[in-house]
Amino acid sequence: MEEDLKNLVLGFRKHTGKTQTELASELEVPTDIETALEMGTYRQPTKRLKGKIDNLVSDCDENELIQIGRGYRIMDELGPDFKYYIRGLEQARGIDHEELHSQPEEEFYRIIGSVNLDEFEVVNMGRQA
Repeated sequence: MEEDLKNLVLGFRKHTGKTQTELASELEVPTDIETALEMGTYRQPTKRLKGKIDNLVSDCDENELIQIGRGYRIMDELGPDFKYYIRGLEQARGIDHEELHSQPEEEFYRIIGSVNLDEFEVVNMGRQA
């Protein structure tokens, strides 16, 4: 649940193009709470806050938002090794890296986030390619 919540909040923010401050304002929480939600360090959100998040994302596909958030998180966590991850996806899943890069930004990160493989194994495959 925590993993999904942090990716949901991040994915929603990226999908809507909002800043953390703007999203915090919509959720009626301080920016540090919104940041903690995205980082997964705010472990006990209240029912009221969960309700506000549910209300904000109600017009969206939650699974896609989670995948988008996860895609951004993978890129951030891997840093410079992200290029190897992209190469490794071609080896592991047959995802053409040129076609992947030609996708709109949101679709790019949704695809990245939808892959259910260990990121570091994929990076290693990409390094060997």
